Amino acid sequence: MKTLIFSTLVLATSFSVNAELIQHSDQIGEIKFTGSTYELGQHVGEVAHEQIMAGIQRFDTTLGVMLPGLSLSKLEQSFTDKKVFSKLKMVSPDAAQYIAGLSASLDISPNRILAVGMSDEAILESQRSGGMGFLQAEGHQPAAPAKCTSFAVKAKAGKAWAASNFDYMGINYEGLLMLNHTDTDGGHRIIQTWAGLIPYGGVSKGGQVFLMNTMADEGTARQNANGEILSDNAVPSYYLSWDVYNTKTTAEVVKLFKKYPEYTAFFTYVVAGEDQVLNIENNYGGRVNFSYGDWQAHANHSLYQPKPEIVDASFAAKSIARQDAAENFMKHEAKTASKADVQNFMGHSVLWKGRGELMGTVTSTFYEIDNGKVTLYFQTDRAGENEKTVVMSNS
Repeated sequence: MKTLIFSTLVLATSFSVNAELIQHSDQIGEIKFTGSTYELGQHVGEVAHEQIMAGIQRFDTTLGVMLPGLSLSKLEQSFTDKKVFSKLKMVSPDAAQYIAGLSASLDISPNRILAVGMSDEAILESQRSGGMGFLQAEGHQPAAPAKCTSFAVKAKAGKAWAASNFDYMGINYEGLLMLNHTDTDGGHRIIQTWAGLIPYGGVSKGGQVFLMNTMADEGTARQNANGEILSDNAVPSYYLSWDVYNTKTTAEVVKLFKKYPEYTAFFTYVVAGEDQVLNIENNYGGRVNFSYGDWQAHANHSLYQPKPEIVDASFAAKSIARQDAAENFMKHEAKTASKADVQNFMGHSVLWKGRGELMGTVTSTFYEIDNGKVTLYFQTDRAGENEKTVVMSNS
């Protein structure tokens, strides 16, 4: 582990902007920032310029491994042709401000940043062209990206917990940046990102915990129907992966998902912190399915509609087996499990996949919720009780 780096930067703008950078470990850095969303993007690009650019290069190289001939420049051109950033500005001014700030400080185009930040679309493009994708997570293509498992329990007297293994490409093992942001409206959110580019979980302005997964079956269903990824009517998925952190209630999350009929990718969130836990997913064909419960668990296939034939035992890094394991754990231990119990569960197969060259578990995270205060416990190389842990909170 690197020596703790702690620096305080005071920037002169139209109002006081305070920033702290804490490098918790080789893999995880935290950027505490007070200011506008545009300034947040600018600041992230400035203080993490080297690791962001290195991450973008790794992403570009990995694209060529997934599908020979696929490159970030080709994706960027597609995003430019389809006016993805312009569409994002229309539906999510806040997300667009963050991307614009990053673009200004990194001196690269907003569509190039989005081509990385909307990485599910790149994987789906590879998959439909015969390269690595969600279908071949094990067996046929063991080096393809793995997928995630999330679960959470309802709040009781303001207290609850949530947990998630984020499993993705090996390039994501390093350069994890936590955006601990206080906005100009006083709202406070934490957004887990890879290299400041890919949001994948965190804490909203309402103090809710968000656990994000990819709906691997829905992207494949669109592919099988010969549907376009960046269609003219599709809203950029960055709207779904960014704007949820501006919400203050789960009802707002449902409204956010239902606002548009078509998206470029398909996500599910388990959302904890209010009385009951929300699970929500957007599906191919414009459907939005959701439910509330005493607990929720979700892997990478729809829980609300019949499983297609493609969702078999090997689909999306054993999505069915992971779903069954998480549900069984929650049925028996949701009310009594300690942090150690949950971390040990997340550290074992089938949830924990280790860290391979091209795929594996990026982070294993336990969230402790106490009347709006959220403490996050991150584990990287290994998961389980007493394993190396990075701790941060939204207080």
